[in-house]
Amino acid sequence: MSTLLSPPERPGATGPAVPPAAPGAFARWSVRWRLALRMARREARRARGRTALVLLMVGLPVAAVTAGDTLYRTWDVSAAEALPSQLGAADARIEGRFRGPVYADPVTGEAFEIADAEPDPWTAEEVRAALPAGSRVVTREVGRTSYRTGAGYATVDAFADDLRDPVRAGAFTVVAGRVPAQDGEVAVSATVAERGVAVGDRLLLTRDDVPATVVGVLTTVARSSSPFVVLPPASRDLVSDPVSEFHAVVPGGLDWPAVRELNQQGLVVLSRAVAQDPPPASETSPPGYWTGSSTNTGQVAVLALVVAALLLEVVLLAGPAFAVGLRRQRRDLALLAATGATPADLSRTVLAFGLLLGGGAAVGGALLGVGVAQLAVPVVEARTDAVFGPFDVPLGHVLVVLVMGTVAGLAAAGTAAVQASRTDVVTTLTGRRGQTRSSRRLPLLGLVLAVVGLVLTGLGARGSEFGVAGGAVLLVVGLVVATPWLVGLLTPLAPRLPTSARLAVRDAVRNRSRTAPAVAAVMATVAGVTTLAIGSASDSAQGRRDYAPQAPLGAAVVSGVDLDWEAVTATVAREVPGREVTRLSGVSWSDPAAPQLVVTAPGCAGSVDTCRWFDEAGVPVSLSLTDVLVGGPDTAARLFPTELAGEVAAALAQGRVAVLGTGAVDASRQVRLAAVRYDPVTGASQPAGAVTLPGAEVPLTAQDPVTLPAQVVVPESLVAELPAPVGPLQIVVGGPDAPVTAAEETRLREALTVLAGDVAVYVERGWSDELWVARLLLVLVGGTLVLVATLTATGLTVADARPDHATLAAVGAPPRTRRRMAMGSAAVIGGGGALLGVLAGLAPGIAVAYPLTSNDYGAGARPLVVVPWDLLAAVAVGVPLLAVLVTGLAVRSRLPMTTRLR
Repeated sequence: MSTLLSPPERPGATGPAVPPAAPGAFARWSVRWRLALRMARREARRARGRTALVLLMVGLPVAAVTAGDTLYRTWDVSAAEALPSQLGAADARIEGRFRGPVYADPVTGEAFEIADAEPDPWTAEEVRAALPAGSRVVTREVGRTSYRTGAGYATVDAFADDLRDPVRAGAFTVVAGRVPAQDGEVAVSATVAERGVAVGDRLLLTRDDVPATVVGVLTTVARSSSPFVVLPPASRDLVSDPVSEFHAVVPGGLDWPAVRELNQQGLVVLSRAVAQDPPPASETSPPGYWTGSSTNTGQVAVLALVVAALLLEVVLLAGPAFAVGLRRQRRDLALLAATGATPADLSRTVLAFGLLLGGGAAVGGALLGVGVAQLAVPVVEARTDAVFGPFDVPLGHVLVVLVMGTVAGLAAAGTAAVQASRTDVVTTLTGRRGQTRSSRRLPLLGLVLAVVGLVLTGLGARGSEFGVAGGAVLLVVGLVVATPWLVGLLTPLAPRLPTSARLAVRDAVRNRSRTAPAVAAVMATVAGVTTLAIGSASDSAQGRRDYAPQAPLGAAVVSGVDLDWEAVTATVAREVPGREVTRLSGVSWSDPAAPQLVVTAPGCAGSVDTCRWFDEAGVPVSLSLTDVLVGGPDTAARLFPTELAGEVAAALAQGRVAVLGTGAVDASRQVRLAAVRYDPVTGASQPAGAVTLPGAEVPLTAQDPVTLPAQVVVPESLVAELPAPVGPLQIVVGGPDAPVTAAEETRLREALTVLAGDVAVYVERGWSDELWVARLLLVLVGGTLVLVATLTATGLTVADARPDHATLAAVGAPPRTRRRMAMGSAAVIGGGGALLGVLAGLAPGIAVAYPLTSNDYGAGARPLVVVPWDLLAAVAVGVPLLAVLVTGLAVRSRLPMTTRLR
């Protein structure tokens, strides 16, 4: 065997050999990263459990965000996507109701502003003459109609539209049957069909009960849930208050200059070509019209906050897996260091693992999310009234989510990478674990950030919710940074605990790199739940406080103008049987020319406006019915709050005018009512008489605003003396003891349309908490995250502590010690993190409740703070206990026999 001291010379070489050029910096960097990625791929195959865990931790949030965003973008039909339903196959939709210049949005076809002009509708011939030669125009009539139901009539949108014409192709989608073709046929929307109208049924249209055969069920993106009917052009006379739309096919289409010219003539145009390539906003809006961005900065800030919180949660949840993986890789990393690898190479090896898993999980999660969204669209359409547009994958958003998922994987591996760069070769190769020293600067930095965040949160309570949000973010981030130090505070507690719990606490403190991220994940989750729950509960409490009922709970109120009250009363009694029916009378607000009644202050000799009486106590009062009501004790008992009804009824029983408030009745127990008539144009007042009647005051003692049907109630015995006309106002039926049901409400409304088209029906359902579903979802999502974080970290702890458990078993520890230690670890991670989370979320939650529940006026400006302890207990106590129980059931007491435990 021979050894060459120098490379052999090539035949024909004339000079000395040239040594190869040194690789460049990028080449060296590329080689090192390729090596690190190969090692990461090998480690991922070897540790399949941890690999799957990290893939789930990163991939599932990416899939959820991608699926939700894709579903929303598909449901949120843009103006361009809505063009087929708006135009069909036409090049433009034209509306002509005026002759003066108009400004219209070229994307939506809605008018911004119309110059002062009398309505003068265009005809199809005039529109065709205004278009280029060769244009074709199809007319559609848009209005309202009604159809006969079991109780009366239901009013819906109506279209007289020739859907057989190729110009209208694509405007509607046929769900069943076909489109109407001739007079006497009608197609209905899916919403109407859900009320029992099927293809082949006969529908009676308008109040003349014109029969029409249902030939189809249609749907359209433009009116996803609105009830409508489509008639053929021959039945246009069944459409009330019709407005003509002209759908035009124009050779070459209509560009922006052509649209502007038509706007100047008074035509509002939606052009396909212009909508797909709109001009600048400065060219489309009227002079002085605001053309700024409509982006809601508040929503953007909240969205950014949610995304940042989700990213932080993913990093904290996946962090323990990398910490355990680092412990398993210590020997391999030490061998690399012994053969010349630099600390940067060791760190790069761990980061490559995070890059590989984070990137792979992000790609897989994005593909899964898009697939789930595509499968969900037909399911949601079949089970709800939602109508989706074309399937729309927001590629820009998906790329952002991909990058964030990859960054999350890198960030989760960051702490482990730093520790890997500090690997002690001798200690690791001799089989000892060594001691990882915690930084003293990071906890101090975290505490400083937490204090600054707490101060900003307190200052934000005097401003807006966004100031509180900024302070809360700093507070939580500071506590996350300081979590290793906070975990170390458990050390003095260990000697006071039973053996298994003591060992669990000491293991958690000793392995803070594994424990701290899990505790921080639980803490951040519970802090967010606490803050949002307090804000939501306080907002609901304010809504309950400020809710102003318009009638007794469960009662239906029927009102209208120029009604046949006898017929209305009979209809109400027939459609809502077994309920008490009360007709209310008083001074009406509906006639602006009629005089109004005003209570004047005692002893005031000025004009009515100058002497108008106001409650001396200053309690804000809003009136739901009228200023002056006529009734007896029964009326007072039905309409007024319980704390006021008794005194009002007593005054009416004595034949006195009941005035709710103080300072209106003089020493002789008389009250003066003055009639005043206001000019509808100028608003000038003119006296119309006055009367002095026996009165009685009913003091208002509430501190919050109150809603009353009227502030003055006149007994029926004194009605003839009033200087203003009194007439029927409303009919009230039902009440708390016999509420009107939803079916009765629908039946009553449809029955009353037979009598008059402008009758209104309102049923007082009381205040309802619209945020309870959000709080329930908050608890479910937060509880799931806490449970997942606790169980994941506990499982990693149990796997990482196998050598310790084997040692304990070897020295005689009973088998149940392993299970109890695992349960103790779950209690430390879940319980400790939840306790920190509640403490961290209380201050921001209370602070956000102040600006959220404060008004700028009246007694309602007092803020409300409500802490939903039941919800917080469920998340902060119930879920950690559940995690402890699940751990106790899942962890085996005995270790399987092995030849060697490393």
